[in-house]
Amino acid sequence: MGLRKPANCNLSKNNIYGILLYIAPEILRGKNYTKAADIYSFGIIMYEIISGLPPYYDTNHNENLVIKICQGLRPRFNINVPQLIVQLIKRCLDANQLNRPATKEIINILRKWQYKESDSETAELQKQIKETEKINNNSRVQIMSSTSLGISYKPHSGAIYTSRLLSFNNLPESKNSDDYYEKNDNIISKEFSDLYNLGFLN
Repeated sequence: MGLRKPANCNLSKNNIYGILLYIAPEILRGKNYTKAADIYSFGIIMYEIISGLPPYYDTNHNENLVIKICQGLRPRFNINVPQLIVQLIKRCLDANQLNRPATKEIINILRKWQYKESDSETAELQKQIKETEKINNNSRVQIMSSTSLGISYKPHSGAIYTSRLLSFNNLPESKNSDDYYEKNDNIISKEFSDLYNLGFLN
């Protein structure tokens, strides 16, 4: 997540060493590490655990991807996910680090969900879980793959999931996609992702 490097590697304080996909956009732009940057990394990990897919597995992990991330690109879910969970992940992945939840808030939310405390939000989450499980189970019957998790994917030849030196210049200001908080059913809208994939947004 941007903290690991070889023991014999001497880097200046401005160098970034880590796995590109887990590093917050502001860090990629050369800002100092903060607790909010760790929250961004946590959001990506939540996405990966729920989806069963590495982030951005189907694209080249190069400077073009970094630019797109700074401009608001985020990974998309391949399954239906309860909206309350999507909303929490989106807050963690917000381009504005001041909008990301603090660690204590995340702990309180997850603890409440874990122990199914009796309030309207937890009841709504349980309802959403049942609805999404029904949709996902029906989908898996049709597209079940040969893997144990029912997930099959082929990573892009340029996808790199090992820690490395990352150095980028003149990256754009970090921002959310224009419809980031208008879409509740996924982290990022399909339309916005498609525009990036087709190269219409640079």
